Amino acid sequence: MRVTARLADEHHVAARTGRLDRAADHLSGYDFALPPLVLHALHEHDLRPLAQWLTVRPANTITVLDTHDGIGVVDVGESDLKPGVPGLLAPAQIDALVEAIHDASGGTSRLATGAAASNLDLYQVNCTYYDAVGADDRAYLLARLIQLMVPGIPQVYYVGLFAGRNDVDLLHATGVGRDVNRHHYTPDEIAAELECPVVRALGELLRLRAAHPAFDGEFTAELGGTAGVLRWVHAAHRVEVAFDVASRAFTLTATGADAETDAEVRRTVDDLLAAG
Repeated sequence: MRVTARLADEHHVAARTGRLDRAADHLSGYDFALPPLVLHALHEHDLRPLAQWLTVRPANTITVLDTHDGIGVVDVGESDLKPGVPGLLAPAQIDALVEAIHDASGGTSRLATGAAASNLDLYQVNCTYYDAVGADDRAYLLARLIQLMVPGIPQVYYVGLFAGRNDVDLLHATGVGRDVNRHHYTPDEIAAELECPVVRALGELLRLRAAHPAFDGEFTAELGGTAGVLRWVHAAHRVEVAFDVASRAFTLTATGADAETDAEVRRTVDDLLAAG
């Protein structure tokens, strides 16, 4: 399946610089379907729902994987506004995703979700995104790279920035399920997290997303089976990621600062983690 999208210039200015004022009138909201669809792809080795979403989603959104709330599985189910119209995931797939997150987190997300804690609703799984992928650095970086490549303005929650784990102590102290993903970092903890390979690698990906001129151009996606290619091209500038959700491997290719004279840079997930 191939997807093509071009965003208006003001959306790219906001995405690259963080100046949301120029794009504010055009933003359609947050892409809350992306987090569960990426998790489904990683856990079930199935890119079809994500590929379907890329064909219909608005490009002028804020892309997220995590927020101060839980991971909203309701966003990919059947809508109450369109009864009878299938969601992006079938009920059985949503149930399987919830269980996969609980298993990946070692059961800590189950303690914080639904009737087990004081939640505002039962349609979210309370879990850090890092724990939702089993604290697997390769899977986590692939998930973040998909987020950064999909059209929109990327937003990374502070716990996600540090690849944070579920804070069960805080959950027990407050009894509020969402607090499992609201760890209170000390200055020493922040300093230590910034030295972790996965956090340093994520920082490199964020810097690429913020500065590379290819993100001013056209986006294409080619997804099939467990493999995919996401690509941005603007004039001679290009950023491309080829990945496989089964092996959780990817290769990132980007033109240099001067696309005409500088050599392309190619980094695998293992390269990024080793450099970190």
